[in-house]
Amino acid sequence: MPFTVGLSQHADPGMATGEIVGRVLESLGAQPDVALLFTSGDHLAHTDEIAAAVVELLNPGAFVGTTASSVAAGEREIEEETAAVLWAGSLGSIEGPRARAVRLDGVPGPADDDDALAAAFEEVQASGELSMILLADPYSYPADAALAHWAERWPQVGVLGGLSSGAPMPGGNRIVVDGGVHRSGAAALVLGGSASVTHLVSQGCRPIGQPYIITEAEGNVVRSLGGMPPFERLEQMFSQLDPADQQLVQRGLHVGRVTDERKIEFERGDFLIRGVLGADRESGAIAIGDEAPVGATVQFHVRDALTAHEDLTAALRNRAPEAMSASGALLFTCNGRGTHLFETPHHDAHMIVERTSTELAGMFCAGEIGPVGNRSYLHGFTASMALFTDNEEPDSDV
Repeated sequence: MPFTVGLSQHADPGMATGEIVGRVLESLGAQPDVALLFTSGDHLAHTDEIAAAVVELLNPGAFVGTTASSVAAGEREIEEETAAVLWAGSLGSIEGPRARAVRLDGVPGPADDDDALAAAFEEVQASGELSMILLADPYSYPADAALAHWAERWPQVGVLGGLSSGAPMPGGNRIVVDGGVHRSGAAALVLGGSASVTHLVSQGCRPIGQPYIITEAEGNVVRSLGGMPPFERLEQMFSQLDPADQQLVQRGLHVGRVTDERKIEFERGDFLIRGVLGADRESGAIAIGDEAPVGATVQFHVRDALTAHEDLTAALRNRAPEAMSASGALLFTCNGRGTHLFETPHHDAHMIVERTSTELAGMFCAGEIGPVGNRSYLHGFTASMALFTDNEEPDSDV
């Protein structure tokens, strides 16, 4: 199952297009099953013409793309510079369509896109479960609501991807769907064939203190944790932390909600991480960046570069067989990571390629999509990865 990635940092969009398309033609030839395009910097304004050339010269079976503040290709992360990245590959020799691109409008709601997705799920042929990559404009597409809806309707379809980060205003991003380039909505890439797609999420957080059950809440405001005001719980926990963790709490506190309440003990990967938005000493309440359902188990978390490094290492190590046999990878990492978080550049991309020797491409996102527990969510400060492995048996000489 060959994959390849082309990168160009040439300022001229025509030259950049020639370099990335030439790389794919040289490695794979024309008509790959799937292609993804990521553009950044000055190439944002030229995404239309770059995408048109990809369709004309490559004619991929399914083609999506978007604009980003920064991109990744191979072991490199090109941060806040002009670049174009084209990732393409074959999804095996299974007969029939192996991938389909779907344009999603999300107006007035994600359910309006169901017919198009259902048709793609029915059309794409797969030897295993289907998977979906979602590239969404953060200003016009309700990704969080869509993920919740799809988890109910198609729980067997894993979803991974990210929100466009190329422009800081509505209408500024580009969403590529086959031959069309749009300024709103989303692109869904339905994947099948003989490919096995392993989804990994590294939230980069470490639990501190102990878990508590939410005993009183309204919306995203938690008023009681285990029968006590959350602020009092926080003060108690803070006083027992070592100085290093106290500094991390002061830089930014997070809360994790357990996704599988059937477990007795909880560790990294068991939580959906959200930020603590504020606290009121007088009432003792705290506000978090998500709904706070009564009865849910939560635990405070901290995040720093070392924790993020350890968490990504653990995510790759825990799926070592799939990671080591992968031939292609997509990375959707937060635009708050990279050199904004780590002391050295290329951290996430380098770690993945170093451990998998895979053909990697990706983007820095305004929100990352990936699974925690039994469904996919919208995250922040996360690295979400899709690793592609061929399920086909090698040809026998007998």
